[in-house]
Amino acid sequence: MDTKSRSIKPALAFLAFVLGISLLVFSAAAYFLLFVTYRDSHYAQYFADALQSDYQQTTFFRSAISSRLYSLLDYAAAPEDSAGLPVDTEDYNLLFWVKKDGQTLLSNTNALTSTQAPDGYNFLLYFDGSKVTIHKDGQEIDVYGDGMFRSTEEDWFVPGYTTGNTPYDPSYADITVCMAAAQTPVQYNTSYGLYSLVQDMRTVRAILIWLLIVPPIAGVALIILSIFWHRHKVHADRAIAWFTGHIWLEIKVLLLIPLCFLGAYAIVVSINLLIQGYLHNSPLSYLSVPAVIWWCYFYLNDLRYNFGQLRIHSFCAACARLLRRQELRWPVQQRMDRRSVLQFLLCIPFFLFCAIWVPWLYDYRFYSGLGPLLLAVLCLAGVGLIAAQLWLMKRNRTATADMDRLLAHIKAAGEGQPVDTLPLPEDSDLLDAAQSLAHMEDGLRTALAGQMKSERMKVELIANVSHDLKTPLTSIISYTELLQQEPGLPEHVNDYIRILSDKARRLQTMVQDVFEVSKAATGNLPTHCRPIDFAKLLRQTLADMNEAIEASSFLLRVTLPEEPVWIEADGDRLYRVFQNLIGNALKYSLEGSRIYLQLIVEDTQAQAILQNTSRDELPGGVDLTERFVRGDASRTDGGSGLGLSIARTFTEACGGRFQVQTQADLFTATVAFPLTSKQPEADDTPAEFS
Repeated sequence: MDTKSRSIKPALAFLAFVLGISLLVFSAAAYFLLFVTYRDSHYAQYFADALQSDYQQTTFFRSAISSRLYSLLDYAAAPEDSAGLPVDTEDYNLLFWVKKDGQTLLSNTNALTSTQAPDGYNFLLYFDGSKVTIHKDGQEIDVYGDGMFRSTEEDWFVPGYTTGNTPYDPSYADITVCMAAAQTPVQYNTSYGLYSLVQDMRTVRAILIWLLIVPPIAGVALIILSIFWHRHKVHADRAIAWFTGHIWLEIKVLLLIPLCFLGAYAIVVSINLLIQGYLHNSPLSYLSVPAVIWWCYFYLNDLRYNFGQLRIHSFCAACARLLRRQELRWPVQQRMDRRSVLQFLLCIPFFLFCAIWVPWLYDYRFYSGLGPLLLAVLCLAGVGLIAAQLWLMKRNRTATADMDRLLAHIKAAGEGQPVDTLPLPEDSDLLDAAQSLAHMEDGLRTALAGQMKSERMKVELIANVSHDLKTPLTSIISYTELLQQEPGLPEHVNDYIRILSDKARRLQTMVQDVFEVSKAATGNLPTHCRPIDFAKLLRQTLADMNEAIEASSFLLRVTLPEEPVWIEADGDRLYRVFQNLIGNALKYSLEGSRIYLQLIVEDTQAQAILQNTSRDELPGGVDLTERFVRGDASRTDGGSGLGLSIARTFTEACGGRFQVQTQADLFTATVAFPLTSKQPEADDTPAEFS
């Protein structure tokens, strides 16, 4: 039951929204019609009379009494000309008698006098032959005022005004009429009388109440309900959009035509309502404005939810997708051929138009010879265009055949299959492309062979180093340590042993560097990247190398921010990078010079920049980060040429950027990493780097 109620709520919410807006639109039109358009017309008095509680105070009553008075006067003046009785004698809501020369001509009561009405009748009118006297509720009414009849709703249309347009016949002079109206009319099943008048007033009153009070209240209540159920209305809008989204775009465009016509009709209706104060009699007049509103609402709702899919749900787009899927099944040659045929076929209607209609348009000039000449020129142009199309189709066919062969050759080469040189004729459009492809294949084969040879040499070098150097080097280091423990050796022998131990350990470091560089080059270098404080890493590196820095002749200028600079990297690898950079600076800087190290944070990047002045002249055009490349080939200090290479490979393995720049003797190394918003966990923050 709950599921069923949830499923019906979107429909109810949307229905409440539609009915609420429609009722408010109709109410606004009704209020405008009554209080603006009809304000100064007779309709205003008509509606005002309908709201009166006393029917005898209305224009309806005055008009009915005046009409019956003149009917009785005309009947008494010329009874022989009357087709029948002027009033209904069986309607006792109106008592009357009419006399001429003191003789009663017509009456429906004997209880009525010129000065006294029976009980239940509170209105009395008496015409004495020249003027009318009216009493209501025992009080005489001022009928004539200043004697001028102005034809207003408050005037009595009766004879006796001094000036005006009320008819008066001299034959009325010897006629007297008396009428009395019931205070509360009752039904007598007769023709239209005072009872029908009262019922009409009640009907109009009820209609006004239902038009002016009930619709706006109901409309506001429904709008409030739709707002309260807004989320359900959104579901209804999406359901409607799902339905309209499956309608072809072409149908929606075609439906805009009747919408435009209906909108124009609604504008005309609104103008008539504003200027002329009336509506058309057809039901379409009352429905045109809300119909346009809701039609536009459906279009806007469709654009809101389906704007990005308008091209998808389109007949033309569906045909294009179908044609495209069919085309993809064809080889390139068939695609181009069929497109060319289609292009040729599309030109035919133009030529047919020229051949058929141009002579007819210039038929009156045939006698001057211009018509046949124009036709001949058009025909020759058409034949030439057709010939050009045929020639282009032949060339296109040849080119597409060569293209298919070239694509098949490229595909085979990409899959590693052995292929020969592609033979193409000398006049082929794709001959240059085939020759360039052949040269590219030769170059790729040569480059691939050289790369494979280099990779094999690298693998062999690593295998040989690990097999031939690692074990004996370990033995050498072990024996030198044993020799250092021997007592009583001469001093010069101890010096030899110490030198041997230093060189062995340097060699061990070089072997380890070769391993690590090779692993990094092949992508096998293990890294453990985590958030680290870049500034803290630099401070710890400087602290660990403080002894070497203090022992040197260089002045180290360090500029580091106080706040943490978080990056994501492997701390151990990055520690090794700056060990190498600072170690190189201590080894190869000019004696007594300054070494600068600063950490700069810009936007989303942190850059550590180390600058020093080289002791030796730096070579130009040499990448110092390549393996086994040294700034000075004549150096004999035992360097391996792997320091900067290790720094670059370790930095890139951690996701950073390493750059070396030289300007004269100024050496600048930059290590850059993107900043991270991550913070290290408590158990993931290393106490130090090693």
